[in-house]
Amino acid sequence: MLMLTSLVLTLTTDTLLTFPPHLGRASHAAFLRLISQTDHDLAEQLHAPDQRRPFTCSNLWGVRRQGHTLTLAPGASAFLRFTGLTAQVSGHLQQLAQDPPLHIELEGIKLTIQQATLDPDTHPWANHTTYEQLTSAHLLPSEASSHRAELEFAAPTAFRSAGRTLPFPLPALVYGGLVEKWNTFAPVSVSEEARRFAEECLAVSRYKLSTRAIAAKQKSIQIGFVGRCRYVALNKDRYWLGVIQLLTDYALYAGIGYQTTAGMGQARRALPPQDVKQ
Repeated sequence: MLMLTSLVLTLTTDTLLTFPPHLGRASHAAFLRLISQTDHDLAEQLHAPDQRRPFTCSNLWGVRRQGHTLTLAPGASAFLRFTGLTAQVSGHLQQLAQDPPLHIELEGIKLTIQQATLDPDTHPWANHTTYEQLTSAHLLPSEASSHRAELEFAAPTAFRSAGRTLPFPLPALVYGGLVEKWNTFAPVSVSEEARRFAEECLAVSRYKLSTRAIAAKQKSIQIGFVGRCRYVALNKDRYWLGVIQLLTDYALYAGIGYQTTAGMGQARRALPPQDVKQ
């Protein structure tokens, strides 16, 4: 059974639609409604507070920004992305890919679901795998993994560190957070020493980042960053290089930073510039 899924819903409309600039919380609510249609108990569990959540939800992508609003023209398409980190959640996303509903609602506005897919050949942000497949791909090969890794941060990303918000992808924060998620949901854990390896042995070698402000609760503003960042390992230990590459691929499903269930932290291994699509 698939345990890691990235479902992309392509959406369209027959009328001009206008939305607020950040729909992360609306996307989260829509995700829970979709789950609740077939498994109300699971939706309630996923909504419970004070837990590490086994899913992520994107903002609405592919829409035009006009001032402080997003617009979707008749006949144009946009998309949402939901990911699952457990077999239970991924099973529901698999069902949605095979038999999607006709519509989804965001902020009280109904959009038509034109397509639902887990196939990366159909959409570059869709995919599916298992923890075992990721592990065997990166930890079992006889040859050493690359000592470089590059991530694309496609949605505003930020971290909470020492009670403050930090809008920069320090290696320990990026890979430390991925270790925590992996060890929460994967059937086999990786060593917590991976966080120390990232902190002591990974360096930022190149980046192209810019900050983004998004609306948060109670009319506050949240600052995050988007762009690309490349890391290089100063220690060429074969095992740790494999762990870093494993976590880099895991980012597609797990997200990075906080508020990943509300549109932030959408990330993936960076593709060559000519292959990047959104």
